[in-house]
Amino acid sequence: MDEAVMTALVAAGAAIAGGALTGVFTLAAAKRQARAAWAAGERQAAAAWEAGRQQAAAAWDAGRLQATARLDMARRTLTEQTLANQRAVRRAAYVTYLSRTDSAQPALTAWQSAIGTADESPRREDDAAAMGAVGEALNVVRLEGPDSETAAAETLRSSLAATATGARHPVVQRAFLGAARAALTPV
Repeated sequence: MDEAVMTALVAAGAAIAGGALTGVFTLAAAKRQARAAWAAGERQAAAAWEAGRQQAAAAWDAGRLQATARLDMARRTLTEQTLANQRAVRRAAYVTYLSRTDSAQPALTAWQSAIGTADESPRREDDAAAMGAVGEALNVVRLEGPDSETAAAETLRSSLAATATGARHPVVQRAFLGAARAALTPV
């Protein structure tokens, strides 16, 4: 074989071997790059997952806090409305009761003044009717309460009994008014 062919064959073999060796190194480098890219992608995905999880947890906590605050506000509003309604009902009961006792006082005085006269019987009926109205209004006060106002109202009613002294009524009425005001004053 001639030397030129041999040189050509060696050059061709070297070119093939060099190309193969370059291919092996290129493939190894490509695999390293692929692994590095894969690892970087995994880290990015894990970081994105963690950030998303933290955002979701923060949103959940914020939603829970808002819901709790709204429920608390609704409870307070409902409580305030309930107490305002209760005070309004009590106020109406107390006003009616005071009105009835104010009407019963002159009826009692008129009956006591008419004892032994021809007017005694009708005045006694007027007093009985007025005291019946006081009793009905007292029952509403008993239902609405509270106990201290009920006790003051019962004392006021007893000051209108036929055997009670007339001077006691204004004192007892002021005591009931004080108790009623206390019950109607918002806390």
